[in-house]
Amino acid sequence: MRRNPERLAWAVLLVSFAVFCFLVIAVPWGVRSYLINATVAREALVESLEGTVVVEDPRGGPAKPVMAGNSISVPEGSTIIVDEKAQAIVTFFDQSFIRLFNPSQVELSRMRSPRFSLSRKPSEISIEMRGGRMRMVTVLALERPTHYEVHSLQAVSSLAPNGSYTIDVTNERTEVVAHRGEATVTSTNPGVRSAEETVYLSQRERTSVRAGEAPTVPLPAARDILINGDFSQPLSTGWRAFNDQGGDGGNVDGTVTMVTDGGFRAVRFYRTGGEYNHCETIIEQTIDRDFPDPPTTLIIRANVKLVYQSLSGGGYQSSEYPLMIRMTYRDVYGSETHWVQGFYYQNLAGNPTQNGLQIPQAMWYPFDSGNLIGHLPIVPYKIVSLRVYASGWSYESLVSDVSLIVE
Repeated sequence: MRRNPERLAWAVLLVSFAVFCFLVIAVPWGVRSYLINATVAREALVESLEGTVVVEDPRGGPAKPVMAGNSISVPEGSTIIVDEKAQAIVTFFDQSFIRLFNPSQVELSRMRSPRFSLSRKPSEISIEMRGGRMRMVTVLALERPTHYEVHSLQAVSSLAPNGSYTIDVTNERTEVVAHRGEATVTSTNPGVRSAEETVYLSQRERTSVRAGEAPTVPLPAARDILINGDFSQPLSTGWRAFNDQGGDGGNVDGTVTMVTDGGFRAVRFYRTGGEYNHCETIIEQTIDRDFPDPPTTLIIRANVKLVYQSLSGGGYQSSEYPLMIRMTYRDVYGSETHWVQGFYYQNLAGNPTQNGLQIPQAMWYPFDSGNLIGHLPIVPYKIVSLRVYASGWSYESLVSDVSLIVE
């Protein structure tokens, strides 16, 4: 170094120039990268619709209960637990929201927005759905879009803005329904081939991902929620059979039997010797299921056949038909009411036939209610039960292929 100071000077000069060039490029690039990629954590508002909702704060401390009608702000990473008697709404910073039905548990894994307006990156909302059912409504942002993701044990679902989706998660499967908007559902099951692991949903489509399997092909969003409505299994699967004698002191019960008639697997309601004495012979299925919000489709279908009725029309009060279908449902405030459809083939006595439909005797008749949404006296929020029964004095009637289609 002492023998060749000029070489040292040039080396120092070149290294300094290289450092200078690096800093000239790296510092603005680093600042720009920070301005573009820096994010800020956001909060969400948790409101209890009914019951007590429990919130676990990631920063520690005891879990926080949220009573019905109250709300609290929660940070990123919070876990929200909704038990069997509670429901909640979580509103995010971009005004999108999720509704948690009972019982459910979710973690708000990521809620972030770019820190600076210079960034063109979207905001992010990522939810880990550990179990239960939720409805998510995404928004179409006017300024900055949001990327929405829902993670479960079996799948990752990317949800498009301006959409409405239902996600149902158990240990066995994840079901995603796109009521409005589009979704991409990717299986997280190991061993699923890449060509099969992703399904694209359009509006009013659904898919299901079971443990160890690829997503199913897209299916229509509307589905039959009854169990064993085709009576292919024993009647005890899904249904309960019983008699209701009412208050007139009768003691002649009707019978419920499984039969095959004209190629149909059917349930037969039969009662004889009951003249001038009321009885209802019933099969009933408890459903206790919340409707999609808002509901768009509610259709009841059944094949019905009337063989005999001793009481004309619908009886003296239009409530005793040889075959009836009754759906019990509630509105969002808990008020309970019924939709009723009766069937008869003769009305020689001229009895009232409100909610009754006259059909041919001894012939199978395919009944379709049409879409009941918009025609019910209250907007349905929860379906409580579906009852199929014969009512009156003496009767013989059959029913097969009962469906309750909802979306």
